[in-house]
Amino acid sequence: MLKPENSIPDNHLRILDIDVDLTSGTVWRNGEVIDLPDLSFRLLATLAKRAPKLVSKDDLISEVWGEVVVSDETLMQRIRLLRQALGDNSQNPRYIAAVRGRGYRLSAPVEVVTKDTGREPSQTLRHWRLGTAVAVTVLVVLGLFFGLRDEPVAPTISTLAVLPFSDLSEDRNFGFFADGMREELLSRLARLDEIAVLSRTSTEQYRNTTELVPDISRALNANGIIEGSVRVSGDKIRITVQLIEGATDRHIWAESYEEELTVENIFAIQNDVANRIADTLRIEYKGQQAESLSLPTTDFDAYNLYLLGRYHTFRQTPDNLELAVQYLEQAIARDADFAEAHAALGWAYSFLGTIYGRHEPGTVFPRAREAALRALELDDRLADAHSLYADILTWYDWDFDLAESEYRRTMMLDPLNVLGFALFLSTQGRHSEAIELVERRLEAAPEDDYVQVNAGWRYLNAGLPDDAIRAAERAGNHPDAANLLGFSLVAQGKLAEAIAVFEEDLRRNGRGQTQLGNLAYAYFRAGEDSKAQEILDELEAEAETRYLSPVLLAAIHFAAGNEPRGYELLNAAVDARARGLIFLNVSPSFADQRSNPQFSTILKRVGLPSEGQ
Repeated sequence: MLKPENSIPDNHLRILDIDVDLTSGTVWRNGEVIDLPDLSFRLLATLAKRAPKLVSKDDLISEVWGEVVVSDETLMQRIRLLRQALGDNSQNPRYIAAVRGRGYRLSAPVEVVTKDTGREPSQTLRHWRLGTAVAVTVLVVLGLFFGLRDEPVAPTISTLAVLPFSDLSEDRNFGFFADGMREELLSRLARLDEIAVLSRTSTEQYRNTTELVPDISRALNANGIIEGSVRVSGDKIRITVQLIEGATDRHIWAESYEEELTVENIFAIQNDVANRIADTLRIEYKGQQAESLSLPTTDFDAYNLYLLGRYHTFRQTPDNLELAVQYLEQAIARDADFAEAHAALGWAYSFLGTIYGRHEPGTVFPRAREAALRALELDDRLADAHSLYADILTWYDWDFDLAESEYRRTMMLDPLNVLGFALFLSTQGRHSEAIELVERRLEAAPEDDYVQVNAGWRYLNAGLPDDAIRAAERAGNHPDAANLLGFSLVAQGKLAEAIAVFEEDLRRNGRGQTQLGNLAYAYFRAGEDSKAQEILDELEAEAETRYLSPVLLAAIHFAAGNEPRGYELLNAAVDARARGLIFLNVSPSFADQRSNPQFSTILKRVGLPSEGQ
């Protein structure tokens, strides 16, 4: 740790065992520096200046944040982080005490220390009125520290991370609404020129975090952090959003909005936030055109149900997807012309037909298609609906020509919405095109876990396991990273390492069909047949009571050397139109079967090219 100079500086305060140098902004204890962000130091200095008096919340906000508008909740969070840095306890405070509903004060005496005398207990700040000269000196220094600043310049922000918004409503029942606000803000910020915006999956780990902003900034490699909160009370909503410079924890911009709870107000707030952030960073926001303010619905209850439905859709568990369908169908019942709700319903139904939902594809994909087409009928410029329809055409209909047309239409509307098209190109063996697209997306968001995972699969599909492993390692926080890493190791022939990855994934995430299937496949490949057979028996018992993709089971039987059963399952998968079939030509699990005439017959039934075509 760094240590301060041996000589005691001027304008040096001592609070119990903590020393504070007001000039340099240094705080230390027993010779070791306590690393405080700028904002935390200013909070401590302001409390020290006023000690032992109570400092009201409004006064603290005014002195520390200046003209930036922040909420009481922000102040509480920053006090909590300052306490953590000092090793303080709110239940039994040594340094900072809260006076409920009013403000904060230092609970310990503050002493002025000089070069000549060192510690001077008699000259505590609580007796400054008896030492006017000392008081004036300290106040002048603090005035210089807080008041004499250069004109603000636009901060250099290249990557933004939007942390999960906090639900500060009294009953904490509006988490879905807070997530919806964050998602809408993400979609608007994606229109900022010259700024990369990390996806939701990249920042999900920081939900309810106590980590300091500089630490989050370093971990995400994002030099701009956006925090927000939502408080719903009756028919009112209060939304607070803050833009923070990651390395310094300095608040660049913040605003609080308190409005009547209507769709019009919510969208106006979202658009204003994006515009204000763009103005602060002095960059162009392409959403400033009038059409960006068009409302998807004017029915607030429908919008609320839509947010609930989308919240559950992208959690991608069977129970969440069932709930998503219920909420989204209710939203559409209230407003049949709500295009975004139809698109979200299409996603929920389509995910139900994959390993995430475990419904037979034929029971849900036709409904997903109907929802996608209705969304496009209502709003042909909705890129998400075109992407959804293209995925359905690829995953279930196997109409690859029309799918490509829809993917290209998606990119015309949203040039960075390329990951679905890249997956499609991989399944068609057009690997250079697929890699070009994902690398374009990576340039826009190199630290995005979701993009890294997608890029990794495209590398692996193209026969580039080394690149796939690097992508998997960079996407370590994504739930699919272990799956990608394990199969990349399999492709390299490193079965023992792959098994270790799959075993750890099962320990962390439970006995899901993906975790079990991966491990059974790797065990059979490694010759650990007894372990593999035990897992296979478990999966086949489950398949008797609920849908389980025949493609997954086929890969395990091929690894076990049971080709007849493998082809029986692949034919069943074709009959069911299982999504996994589109990867037959590129999945490492089926590499050994590609010269088999039976395999070519399966490919022909799906409409995929076989070897030699």
